[in-house]
Amino acid sequence: MFLCLFLMLAAVSALAQDSQPNPPAQAGNAAQVTPAQIKFHGVPWRDPHAGPINTAAPAGAHLSYFGGPVISNTHVVQVLYGSGSYNAQVAGSATPSMGNFFGDILSTSSGYISLLTQYNTPASGGTNQVIGNGTFDGLFQIVPSSANNGSTIDDTNIQSELLAQINGGHLPAPLTDAAGNVNTLYMIYFPPGKTITQGGSSSCVGGGFCAYHGTTSSTLNARHILYGVLPDMQAGSGCSTGCGSSTVFNNYTSVTSHELTEAITDADVGIATTFAAPLAWYDQTNGEIGDICNGQQGSYVANGTTYTIQLEFSNSASNCVLPPAGGGATPNFSLSASPASVSVTQGSSASSTITVTPSGGFTGSVTLSASGLPAGVTASFGTNPVTSTSTVTFTASSTATTGPATVTITGTSGTLSHTTSIGLTVNASGGGGAQQLIVNGGFETGTATPWSLTAGVLNNSTAEPAHTGSWDAWLDGYGTNHTDTASQTVTIPSTATSATLTFWLHIDTAETTTTTAFDTLKVQVFNTSGTLLGTLGTFSNLNKAAGYSQKSFSVLSFKGQTVQIRFTGTEDSSLQTSFVIDDVALNVQ
Repeated sequence: MFLCLFLMLAAVSALAQDSQPNPPAQAGNAAQVTPAQIKFHGVPWRDPHAGPINTAAPAGAHLSYFGGPVISNTHVVQVLYGSGSYNAQVAGSATPSMGNFFGDILSTSSGYISLLTQYNTPASGGTNQVIGNGTFDGLFQIVPSSANNGSTIDDTNIQSELLAQINGGHLPAPLTDAAGNVNTLYMIYFPPGKTITQGGSSSCVGGGFCAYHGTTSSTLNARHILYGVLPDMQAGSGCSTGCGSSTVFNNYTSVTSHELTEAITDADVGIATTFAAPLAWYDQTNGEIGDICNGQQGSYVANGTTYTIQLEFSNSASNCVLPPAGGGATPNFSLSASPASVSVTQGSSASSTITVTPSGGFTGSVTLSASGLPAGVTASFGTNPVTSTSTVTFTASSTATTGPATVTITGTSGTLSHTTSIGLTVNASGGGGAQQLIVNGGFETGTATPWSLTAGVLNNSTAEPAHTGSWDAWLDGYGTNHTDTASQTVTIPSTATSATLTFWLHIDTAETTTTTAFDTLKVQVFNTSGTLLGTLGTFSNLNKAAGYSQKSFSVLSFKGQTVQIRFTGTEDSSLQTSFVIDDVALNVQ
């Protein structure tokens, strides 16, 4: 989900993150690495309309050891930076909480640490550390000084405040291992309304970052302090759409796991100035353990609770992987279908979404097949093999056998095999009966066809979830001068006695006006020459509402014609408005 950005290494760098722009190279001695720069580690903000996330590690990826420390037994101190409307699970007032996540993932009942033991450090040329299980040392809400708690908070403010809070006894002092290597990691979460800046880059915006981890440039008792920075990711923040494809809390745990894992395997990268100690495990081309697998989310069961985490790079597997199962669980998966009952008319198609749910650390791909299809009906899968979801589309010929049938969807991965069932009903067409003219009205094939969509409109991100299934058409949402369209051509029979266009629409906006329609969605009908025949309806930022509402328009006046149904979303130069369309139908009788 996340693209890796590069940062030219400055002579004195106190932060590790990969989400910064390239400032000018600084003067330095011959030992400094330029222009072969260290890629700082963090989670870059990603345009939610961008293309698919990589599902494997880059070719040739490998982490090399440069002599620096890791974290032997991580003690996580979670910090809430001041007051505000924090996500309930981050704030610990709902379960599973972020504290639960840290405690579960680091515990002996989780297989997370066993993935990381391949990055123990050697005694010769290294720090002679063994990575072991850790603990959650508690949630602390601090009261930052006003100088370090404006609407924009720079990394220098965060470092200053962290050291002051520890020195003031408001946060636990850092713990160390037997050799004096720091074990405590302060994971700092921020409330809504705070923009974090570092090195000229900002949180939750294009070209910025979702999170990062760092090392204080100043020391406390001769030791640099390790910390992570996690901006607000709730609805209304830029990080709600650019930092993951799952729910708010799942995106929090995914981004958090990225930073946690990188801190454990490369603790002092923030003060490294060359490809040498204190740098620890690092790939000179792709960055740190999390950078190599940026944005690849998976489900993982830790201490009996399923969390969303980012896959991490394994030298032994030469790929991005989830940790092995903890507690002796066996990797496995299950299948489900939504909806589990589908109707299709002869000469048309219908679809359902198949979901693969992994368990026990399962990371494989699943090959899908369909059996029990009625004569004249075919099944095709949008993605096959699949690791998460795939759309199965049933296409019925004009002579397909009518009536109910049970279709079995089988998924296989190696020796594992599981099934799920879909009730499929084939209805007769013709004879004056009802017809549905829109094809792929729910966009569940995962492709535009036969729609004509502008780039980025086809969407399966949970930032703008579908009305049903997994896919929808997301028009606009950029906050700049922009126009998106979605259109499909249909022929309305001349014998029609009714013709009704219906669709489900969700509108959300950053506009605050209650009087001016700055951003609009027009629903229009054109002929095949592109001439506007009529505008059925116009919606705007003034129609924003939670959830979807169904809209309905008669198009009977266009019977006997081949027409194009077109949705056009137009934004002005600021403050995004998203028009999300799903389950489009044109029913004629």
